[in-house]
Amino acid sequence: MSLWLGIPLGVSASVVYGTSIVVQHRTAQQHADEGGETSASSLLRLARNPLWLIAVISDFAGFLLQAAALSAGSVVVIQPLVVLMLPVALGVSFLMGGHRPRLGDYLGCVAILGGLGLFLILIGKPGEPHVPRPRTLACAVALVIIVGVLLCFVVWKQNRTIRGAVYGAVAGAYFGTLAVMVDAASDEAGRHGVKALVTHAKGIVPLICLCVLGVAGIVLTQMSFQIGALGATLPANLAADPLMGVLLGVVLLKEHIPLTPGHLIAYVACLAAVVLGGVRLADPHAGPIEPDELPAAAA
Repeated sequence: MSLWLGIPLGVSASVVYGTSIVVQHRTAQQHADEGGETSASSLLRLARNPLWLIAVISDFAGFLLQAAALSAGSVVVIQPLVVLMLPVALGVSFLMGGHRPRLGDYLGCVAILGGLGLFLILIGKPGEPHVPRPRTLACAVALVIIVGVLLCFVVWKQNRTIRGAVYGAVAGAYFGTLAVMVDAASDEAGRHGVKALVTHAKGIVPLICLCVLGVAGIVLTQMSFQIGALGATLPANLAADPLMGVLLGVVLLKEHIPLTPGHLIAYVACLAAVVLGGVRLADPHAGPIEPDELPAAAA
């Protein structure tokens, strides 16, 4: 593993994701049903929008960068870098005509960068991952998907803020799990060649899980964007994503991180700093990554 290569690739992926997320959110809001509700027809209209399609293709480019980063570095180091997309989204939104960043926005960026930096210092250098049996991977992914679907079903009739937070958290958990599948697939490809991804169970299972998690995560993300409660959606997403990635990296891949009481308290503090910074940057009243109201809506 080479963190000197993995970390720059992971940061580059976050830059691409942060740029894409602004475009996707604004486009999703334009194609939402009246009242900001989601439906199959609104998702189909969104899929026919050229700008949205370009943003999704950009997401795929970000995914390739992240996959390359995961093949070079461990999940518990690379996956937390996704939180950098929020500071990136702040700058991109301003360049696209959004509100000028305020002092609170800069403090939110400091909180995110500080929480991330302290976490990376605390975990040090994890050991080499150990990829479990395909059956274990499949069961873990099935459990994550089923729990996520049940959570979404439970909040289906709740208000927009609750639904946005749950949809965002479930999508983040799916993407965090997806990162573990990418690491498992890249490990198998590195050991036995790319053809092993379609000939061996250790390659086929992570690849199938990766595709299922990716589709489910994208659909939930677009649904949460159409709901419009970005102040709830993004912080939940960016907290669940690295949290699930680190958790499964430790449990499934046996990557080592210090787990003393002092370290656990510090990890919680890092997560709290990232979430609070994310809440500030995604605050709809602060406005930096929310689209301006359309004239018709204002009228």
